[in-house]
Amino acid sequence: MTAERIRNISFAGAGNVAIHLAPALLGAGFRIRHIISHTASHAQSLAGITGAIASTDPCTLDNTTDLLILAIPDQSIGEFVTELKKAGRFSGIVAHTSGTCPLSTISQHFSKAGVFYPLQTFSRFSAPEIRKVPVCIEANSPETETLLRQVAAAISGDVRVIDSERRALLHLSAVFVCNFPNHLYVIASRILKQSGIEEDILLPLIRETAMRLGDTDPLLLQTGPAVRGDLLTMQRHLQLLDGQPSFQKIYKILSESIEQFEQIKKSSDIL
Repeated sequence: MTAERIRNISFAGAGNVAIHLAPALLGAGFRIRHIISHTASHAQSLAGITGAIASTDPCTLDNTTDLLILAIPDQSIGEFVTELKKAGRFSGIVAHTSGTCPLSTISQHFSKAGVFYPLQTFSRFSAPEIRKVPVCIEANSPETETLLRQVAAAISGDVRVIDSERRALLHLSAVFVCNFPNHLYVIASRILKQSGIEEDILLPLIRETAMRLGDTDPLLLQTGPAVRGDLLTMQRHLQLLDGQPSFQKIYKILSESIEQFEQIKKSSDIL
């Protein structure tokens, strides 16, 4: 690898993150060298799309790869880099895509270590516009940071340097705004199905709720019975959830939290 540019990129992992990042990087002019996955069919599928070499063995990696991106589960990162280090054939940059795994998990094994964390939810059922996805990078040296920044800027218009501690808080926040709301969509769909109401009736409301976020503090956008202190409506909702204690518990916890923030709003200068 030259000091000025990364050209060849390999992936460990062929799941949701890799199937979006690898084609995006290929489209930005990088060569995708290897796709490594425990599941051979997954590696072969993504390799077929990107023109890479598919493998199930990390030891196939060598220094024809400038950057290895670990798009694998957090709990597998430590074991993977330990195995890769023992193989002794790779000395390029190793970067993971985790929101919570610290940089030190890699840097204790490799002198060129980094993080390449795209802040987006990825699945095989959606195709987010990569150019609009924030990419958070971190590195253990200025040189590696510069190279990772160049790679990130080739596919994203929003590249930020965020260290491990702040990235963990960012990931926590992402769970609150993505994973938890999606679970609430699951609950809402189950409630509607019980009454034979089509779930798509909620889509305009879901979209409006998301689209109005921006420059305004979301605290000021909160609506609903908990904000109004409408105890009769809230009690009616809980009655409708009889026989579903877990749903009732979630309803109560969220309503109480909304009420608490409403009190904060009223007692502050936010208005």
